Amino acid sequence: MNHPARLLLALLTICLLTVAAVAQTPVGLGWAKNNVNGAVFRKNSVVTHQREQYTAYYDSLGYVVLAKRRLPAGAWQTQRTPYQGNVKDAHNVISLMVDGAGFVHLSFDHHNNPLRYCRGKAAGSLEMGPLEPMLGTREQKVTYPEFHRFPSGDLLFLYRDGGSGNGNLVLNRYELKTRHWTRLYDVLIDGEGQRNAYWQACIDARGTIHVSWVWRESPDVASNHDMAYARSMDGGRTWQRSTGEAYQLPITAASAEYAARIPQNSELINQTSITADAAGQPYIATYWRPQGTQVPQYQLIYLDGRSWKTLQISQRSTPFSLSGAGTKKIPIARPQLLVTSQKGRTAAYLIFRDAERQDRASLSICPDLRQPQWRITDLTTSSVGNWEPSYDTERWRRDGVLSLFVQRTGQGDGERLENLPAQPVYIQEWQPTSAPTGAAGWSLSSTDPTAAPASGAAGATTTTEATQPLTKTATPTSYPGWNLVWADEFNQDGRPDPQNWQFENGFVRNHELQWYQPDNARVADGLLVIEARQENRPNPDYQPGSPDWRRSRPTIEYTASSLNTSGRQQFQFGRFEMRARIDARSGLWPAFWTLGVKGEWPSNGEIDIMEFYRGKVLANVASGTAKRYSAKWHSETKPVADFPDPAWASKFHVWRMDWDAQAIRLYLDDELLNETPLTQTVNQDGTGLNPMLQPHYLLLNLALGGDNGGPLTGTTFPNRYEVDYVRVYQRPTR
Repeated sequence: MNHPARLLLALLTICLLTVAAVAQTPVGLGWAKNNVNGAVFRKNSVVTHQREQYTAYYDSLGYVVLAKRRLPAGAWQTQRTPYQGNVKDAHNVISLMVDGAGFVHLSFDHHNNPLRYCRGKAAGSLEMGPLEPMLGTREQKVTYPEFHRFPSGDLLFLYRDGGSGNGNLVLNRYELKTRHWTRLYDVLIDGEGQRNAYWQACIDARGTIHVSWVWRESPDVASNHDMAYARSMDGGRTWQRSTGEAYQLPITAASAEYAARIPQNSELINQTSITADAAGQPYIATYWRPQGTQVPQYQLIYLDGRSWKTLQISQRSTPFSLSGAGTKKIPIARPQLLVTSQKGRTAAYLIFRDAERQDRASLSICPDLRQPQWRITDLTTSSVGNWEPSYDTERWRRDGVLSLFVQRTGQGDGERLENLPAQPVYIQEWQPTSAPTGAAGWSLSSTDPTAAPASGAAGATTTTEATQPLTKTATPTSYPGWNLVWADEFNQDGRPDPQNWQFENGFVRNHELQWYQPDNARVADGLLVIEARQENRPNPDYQPGSPDWRRSRPTIEYTASSLNTSGRQQFQFGRFEMRARIDARSGLWPAFWTLGVKGEWPSNGEIDIMEFYRGKVLANVASGTAKRYSAKWHSETKPVADFPDPAWASKFHVWRMDWDAQAIRLYLDDELLNETPLTQTVNQDGTGLNPMLQPHYLLLNLALGGDNGGPLTGTTFPNRYEVDYVRVYQRPTR
């Protein structure tokens, strides 16, 4: 790009962002003499449940204040609780979560002292109940409490039992059905009385728990070393390495898997950020000083297939050294990390504060980790003091919107205070989204009046050019001898286009477990996302004693979506193509298929361009027989285990049908799976009709269990069937 064009693009970006930055009334005034409201290890400082967003902070007198609003921009309702914390110790943060039933859970004011925990008196209420134990054991020396929410709505609670240098990680789980806590582990990671783990944790969209940690050998922060990793794919009951090898518990320094080896005295910070992409691959953000240098740099540690990689993010120039005990006054914040993956590309977003950028809240963006070029923008125009980022994990996971807790805070070294009066608390919002003319790959809206447009930073690999939007994958939109006659590229966020798609509702076929409903399908970031969820609500069609399986089930335990183009789009012959990513875990049954527009099944004809269940992909053609509702199948299968790529199920693939008057040919990534001559698809009911010589309509659905799907053993929820596009081509008529 030439310089005038680059300048014009930058000016356009600034104009767009200035318009998008909207100042609103702050939530309230919070204690600011240290960073107790702004510490990075608040899990969470802000959280969304359905359309309500909640936040919490200490006010100027140290009282815990709760607030909530109706998304996307409702007014904040605040309530001071009767609970105070020792706000002079910056360790004593407030951790907040809302369970799947809408009850607020709070834990606050901890630094090697007894558990302080309470929950809301009613769903959606800001009025908190009395302080209560969770289990009553190992609750006397609590530090760093944090909540995480499972896709099911259950909660995970982690904390350190013991002191710096000799503490252990404890895990509890809250179950919605019983409304009680249970202990998963008294000691998950064991310092053996010699050290303790400073961890960071997350739960991904599939319900897998990811934990990484540094070891500290003494209260001195300079003794931090190494980055270890573990995961649990069954809700915290068993743990494994990234290779799938089971851990013998508790995990110790000798048995841990190490994502990166980092020696002591490297200015390695503790308690930063871990997240995971849609495929469950972990990403860890932290900082340390690379060997042979004097300047700590932000670093990304991530799992690339089967091996761990380390990538330097920043190009800082100012040295500093970490040593001693207590909360440190550090010129940079511990970071938070977000990732998005689509079309085979992973974008990363690092949220941080750096004195080199005048202590503003900043964002470093890499559109594609395969080409690690980072671009920085400042989210505020003024200093946020010693603030560190924390954000609404649930809103990011559900909506792709970053809701960031922002407050200017002070912090003296070693728990000393700064003479800073109470400062406004804001929730600032940011979203990776396209701007007009492609100028900006992101937009900004805020409840912070200091929200800023892009600005520059020094560094060899850092620029201030606006991030480009993630584009659709470069797949052909035309083929020689074919004309594109219809397509849905899923580029408009929201509900699927009603001109193309309608929905099935309720329990429909094959004794499947899911209740179909439109709410489980949405278009976001260029994808149609069909989501399967675990729920528990009454079946509105229930009839006790009914012989109909659809009516004999008293409850709905799972939901998903089924879309079709019946009455909207139908085609006879052509090339039908879909690019999609499927979840290949047990019990899931995604499909892309067609049905003939006339006749009852199977005499109307069925073509399964893509179907998956029980560990295999299927390519099927079905027609009618002399027996009603009994099909003649032409079916081919291919086990997923036969694919040479061990990460096959985490990637997008292209399924295709070529259909003409002679045959139906079904392909997966250009590999022919099934060729069925139309001479074999004539209905065997005496009519002589061939259902493959009539128009068909398209169906996309995600089913669970039933006659073919198999058991949901070990499969967590929610899970996703993601469709990049659906296209239909036909030969030109002569």
